[in-house]
Amino acid sequence: MTEPNALIRWTIFVFAGGGAGIFGAFSIAVTAMLIFFPGRKRAIRPFYIAAVLAIGMMFIACGSLPMPIGLQFATMIYAIYAISPLRFRTARITPPAIAPDADLPESRPGISSSRWSLFLAPFAWLLTLMAIELPFHLWFVPAEQVSRVMVIGDSVTAGLNDGEDTWPRQLSRAAKVEILDASQPGATIESARKQNSMFSGQTGLVFIEIGGNDMLEGLPVAKFEKDFDKLLTDVVQPVRTVVMFELPLPPLCAAYGTAQRRQAAKHRVRMIPKRLFATVLTTSGATVDGIHLSIKGQTLMTALVQSLFGERLGSGMGQYRHFDRR
Repeated sequence: MTEPNALIRWTIFVFAGGGAGIFGAFSIAVTAMLIFFPGRKRAIRPFYIAAVLAIGMMFIACGSLPMPIGLQFATMIYAIYAISPLRFRTARITPPAIAPDADLPESRPGISSSRWSLFLAPFAWLLTLMAIELPFHLWFVPAEQVSRVMVIGDSVTAGLNDGEDTWPRQLSRAAKVEILDASQPGATIESARKQNSMFSGQTGLVFIEIGGNDMLEGLPVAKFEKDFDKLLTDVVQPVRTVVMFELPLPPLCAAYGTAQRRQAAKHRVRMIPKRLFATVLTTSGATVDGIHLSIKGQTLMTALVQSLFGERLGSGMGQYRHFDRR
């Protein structure tokens, strides 16, 4: 395989990085608010409304926007109520004829509170969704100084061949830290527990970059989450700081993202925003096949890790130890 062209890389970034799902949510909320806008004088054609809502839902689904079950249920109920009688609310209504000598009302009747509720509901829905989603797009530099880094990962980190100048190797030359690298090509969440066993008794910062192989192979979501639970139970210890790369998600894979986030919250593991990971994967020349990093991609990952921790990694020459892949 070769690296995808610029258009495909941009599309992957927009969808896998999470931007498409947010755009879809905004388009649905704005459209729903326009439908029920109390001061609207002209009808909106049902075709346009249906088209925008369909596009918004497609962006959410293909952008794999993780959404809590409760919010999904509320969205479904609102959509059914809002769209089912659409033809009655959006059709043009000809006002009845008024006799010239008829008494006109002194003022227009007020807009019903239910109309305002329907108008404000999409806004409240969007605010709730953004309050849930926004923390996963932010990163704050930890206060702890880092002296040892342990790496758990698959071929994105380990490379495809022995001796590659991977980002853990590069980091050991750029930061004054001890690097313990147990990443292996083809690793899964389940096999990553064996990688962690190599760090028995070690303290420090643990990087986890795992789960892509499980997801791409179609592992059932329940097994995916159960394996993550077991892995994080093993890795997380009071003397360690654990961070995990959030997986950029292919279309219709929101359930995997929800499962990963749920386990990260359960074990209090900090998530590195997937848009940052997706930025590296979609930079020109960063991969050899769209997934596995080239030398340029490994260098970009090194720069990303340094930017995440700033001066906490120190500067100078560190030490690197690579565990036998067997």
